[in-house]
Amino acid sequence: MDWKKIIIQFLGLQDVVLIDVKLFERDLRAEIVVEVVRGRGSCCAKCKQPLGKVKEWFWRKVKVPPMGIFNEVKVKYKTFRAWCDKCSGNRQVQIQWLHFKHRSMTAGFVETAGRLMQETTCEAAGRLLGGIHSMQMMRVDQTRMNQMLQNYEIPNVNYSSMTADEIHFKTIKLTQRKGLWGKRWDREWITNLVSVDYNKKEKKHEGKVLFNAVGRGKASLRDCFSVLSKGQKMAVEWFCCDMHDPFIEGAKTHLPNAKICVDRFHVVQLANKAFDQVRKYELTRAESQFQKDMLLPSKRFILVSREKDLSKAELKQLERLREENKNINTAMVLVEYIHKAFDKTNLKSFRQTLANWHRVVRESKLEPFLKFAKTIKQYRKLIENYIISRLTTAVSEGLNNKIKALKRAGYGYSSKNYFRNKILQRCGYLNHYSIPTDHLLFRNSTK
Repeated sequence: MDWKKIIIQFLGLQDVVLIDVKLFERDLRAEIVVEVVRGRGSCCAKCKQPLGKVKEWFWRKVKVPPMGIFNEVKVKYKTFRAWCDKCSGNRQVQIQWLHFKHRSMTAGFVETAGRLMQETTCEAAGRLLGGIHSMQMMRVDQTRMNQMLQNYEIPNVNYSSMTADEIHFKTIKLTQRKGLWGKRWDREWITNLVSVDYNKKEKKHEGKVLFNAVGRGKASLRDCFSVLSKGQKMAVEWFCCDMHDPFIEGAKTHLPNAKICVDRFHVVQLANKAFDQVRKYELTRAESQFQKDMLLPSKRFILVSREKDLSKAELKQLERLREENKNINTAMVLVEYIHKAFDKTNLKSFRQTLANWHRVVRESKLEPFLKFAKTIKQYRKLIENYIISRLTTAVSEGLNNKIKALKRAGYGYSSKNYFRNKILQRCGYLNHYSIPTDHLLFRNSTK
């Protein structure tokens, strides 16, 4: 067994001869000394034409992937310049295992670092790979993701159910305000398109981000759909989003066969907001200390929770509050009725429950719930589509939490494109698990 060839192959090198190996056990460093082989395949690094007579030999150093316990490994290689007829000058020989952009690293090192940055931060990856600066690692990560985007293809996924949701990118200060009372800050968003599938083995819905775009309007959703072919768009049967009109209009335009449904979570969220407005008003009118304590902002989540999620002591307190305050009692009934309506599994019972809910709202004359009832009427058909499909944006919301953790770990992102790519890398298909990149470990390629 030729251990020299094995070491060279471990490092992802080709067309070299191993001369020496230097190990520094105190600081866990290693230096591999090799010499580039002068052969018939030697060509110019600039024009890729065969080289002639060798002019000079010289030494260079590059970073290579770690080997065992030695996390900082460098290759000191002896290379040459030779005469190039096409360039009419002495040119350096092309070394294929060097990265095409980061010349101080091998292609194998860049791919190893990129795979590590798929799982952790750039700073952590730099520490693990021998104390490389986080900015340099970030540039390596950007180069690798841009390279992979050229071959980005969505694998065979379920296109029948999709959701879209936006995630906050950053808040910027406006330099030019419209008037004295114009807004000073503006929020920037990223829209993510997610495919949803049901995992029968684990009995849960799961999905990944297919593509994303800057903004949260109809144009951003159109850009997200741009990665789908015409047939894939025709295959979409259900599309779920919140009550954001640009998303609804964009889905109607680009998904001809899809039925659009409104997410249950966002409807219930509006019901909770209406209840909170009633709570605030009743808090200002409360006379007894018990009502003042129960209507505090810290108790608002208990007031809108379902009975099965509360303890016996909390249920007794709520029962007393209902007896003392009729408006709070009515508001709590209205919130509970919304939950019961969404629990229905057929349209007939849902419509009947919703009709009773509208009747109670009219009789209660509570202004926040009257406004909320108008919203329910506006999106009635889309809400009924949820009852049929039971599709929610839960998968998108779960991915949003993962993206928020990613943003916090990176202490925020300044580049929109980099943040979009990181979302696709961590929550989508822009990684080596979906795009084959094994060829980049041994031979430098820009494909």
